[in-house]
Amino acid sequence: MKVKVQFLNEKAKMPFRKEREDGLKDFCFDLYATSCEEVAPNVYKYGTGLAFQIERPEIGDSPDFLRCLSIRPRSSVWKTGMVLANCVPTIDEGYTGEVMLVFYHVMSNMPKYEIGDRIGQIYLSSSLDINFYQVDKLNETDRKAGGFGSTGK
Repeated sequence: MKVKVQFLNEKAKMPFRKEREDGLKDFCFDLYATSCEEVAPNVYKYGTGLAFQIERPEIGDSPDFLRCLSIRPRSSVWKTGMVLANCVPTIDEGYTGEVMLVFYHVMSNMPKYEIGDRIGQIYLSSSLDINFYQVDKLNETDRKAGGFGSTGK
């Protein structure tokens, strides 16, 4: 899959995915902070300096096959005392503005991200179009409505 990348400032870096000596690659590509603005007390908006556009193949591509870029926090986010505000941001195919991440700095005694730090991981997600329809009753299952640890594990 090809994704166009527009650099919006001189600090921007191409998303980077590590490849280990054994040939295995990390699943996601790292994103770097190019700007930081405190938008509310202990709430910080970080720019990546990047905008993206997913290329659609011309042959054999169904309009029902949808794509987006998704972002997740880095596993080391715990070292910062920061929490990504909307957990897994979604960049829809039609959005071509700068990708930005908002973090709550919930542990102010810990260091927050600085410009140049890796602040998130980006990956391609896909989905088929969903046709929701109303029914009077769902099919019976073993689990039924059990949730929140109801399976005992």
